[in-house]
Order: sequence, then structure tokens, then C-alpha cells
Amino acid sequence: MLTTYVIGCVALIIKPGPDLMCTFATALSEGKVRACTLMAGLILGCWLWVGLLAAGVASFFTDHPAVMTAIQLVGITYISYLALGSFREAWAGFRQCSANTLNPAKASGWRLVGRGVLMSMSNPLTILFFLAFLPNFTQKGTALSPAVQVLLLGTLFCALVPFIYVPIILAADFFRARLIGSAKATPSLKLVSALMLAAVAVILSLHLVRP
Repeated sequence: MLTTYVIGCVALIIKPGPDLMCTFATALSEGKVRACTLMAGLILGCWLWVGLLAAGVASFFTDHPAVMTAIQLVGITYISYLALGSFREAWAGFRQCSANTLNPAKASGWRLVGRGVLMSMSNPLTILFFLAFLPNFTQKGTALSPAVQVLLLGTLFCALVPFIYVPIILAADFFRARLIGSAKATPSLKLVSALMLAAVAVILSLHLVRP
């Protein structure tokens, strides 16, 4: 049963969904350190869902779908805002076309972690995983309470994330490094990042309209 759970976790993590696309876009435009910081926020967001589920609070969200919809709308709005900002930076970079290195990221590390938490907690795939998939693997009649089992299973999911994300982050950062010498590298990578973030917003919107 644990093997089936791990396979399900890996399948969700490796699926090119909103979280993975945002992480890849960050690595491509801002580098591996920034992407790993965002990944930390995504993992923290997942673990917060685990804590809510273990505490029994998650049932509130299933009983009040309007609250869940509001959470997802906040996430979509925020990602759309990030996409718009990247488009603006790309446009300004193409107009100047004079930078030889990538622009330093503006958001602080803690803000980037917060961004990851918000993205993770508003991702419908993550929500469905923790509310519908994970509880199926808790067992009755064991020494561990269901809440403890949820915490352990959820923590296992969070621990698997870096094994999938880090190689992807390093690959994106390697590609980014090859383009640093180009004067148009900064706006080009910003444009790619903006397009990916916009795609994430569209994907989340489609999930919201057609769950």
C-alpha cells in the first residue's frame, strides 16, 4: 500500500502542473537559488495542507466550496499579476537591449517563500491530492492515530518533492547560464517566464471552470 502511495506522489509531483511550471520559469529567469527558495515555499504550502488535514480542519473546505473557490481565485489573480510583471520587464529589456547579465530579482527570499506557499495552497491538484487521495492510505486498527498517519504520509510527499524538482531546476539554470553572454538574454528569458506564468493562470482558471 505504501508503494502505491509513493507512486501516486511521484506521479503528481512530476506532472507538469502549475507548481512545476512556476518553479521552472523561476529557475530560467532568476536562477537556481531563487527557484529552490520558491520550491521551499511550495513544500511549506503542501505541509500546511497536511497540518490542516491532520487537524480535521480540511473538512471545512470540502463543506464550503465557495471558500475553496475564493482561495483558488486569489492564487490565479496573484500568478496573473506575476505574469504581467514579467511581460513588462521583458518589454522594457527589449527596448533597452543593453544588459549583458540577468537583472537581479526584486522580491526578497521571504516574499518568494510566501509566493510558493500561496501557489501551492491554491493549486487545485494539490488540494485534491490532500483532501481526496491521501486519506485513502490511512489504516484503522494500527498503533498510529489517523492524524499521525496523515502527518507522516504528507511529510513523505513533501520529502519527495526536491528529488524531482532539483534536477529540473539545475537543468533550467544550466540553460540560463549558457545565454548570459547574450545582450537579449534577460528580456528573452523574462518573456519565456511570463508566458509560462500566463499558461499557469490559464490552467488554473480551466480547473476552476471545469473541475
